Amino acid sequence: MTTLSAQPDPAAETGQAELNLQTEEAKATVQEIRAENAALKEAEQVAEAQAEVVVEQAQQLTEAVEEVLEGLKAKSGSGI
Repeated sequence: MTTLSAQPDPAAETGQAELNLQTEEAKATVQEIRAENAALKEAEQVAEAQAEVVVEQAQQLTEAVEEVLEGLKAKSGSGI
């Protein structure tokens, strides 16, 4: 009867090394995606804040234009 020695299979070791490398690459990719998502979320919040400012300015401008128009109508109606 022959006995099998417990020598590691070089192909199995290579496969395990490749799997570990892929795992590390996957982890790095996940970290990159998370960082990009965080940056996008921050950019979204900045854009929303800027949009709110623009809306507020537009409302103020609308009110000012309406006041000017009312003033002009009042002056033209009074014969001046």
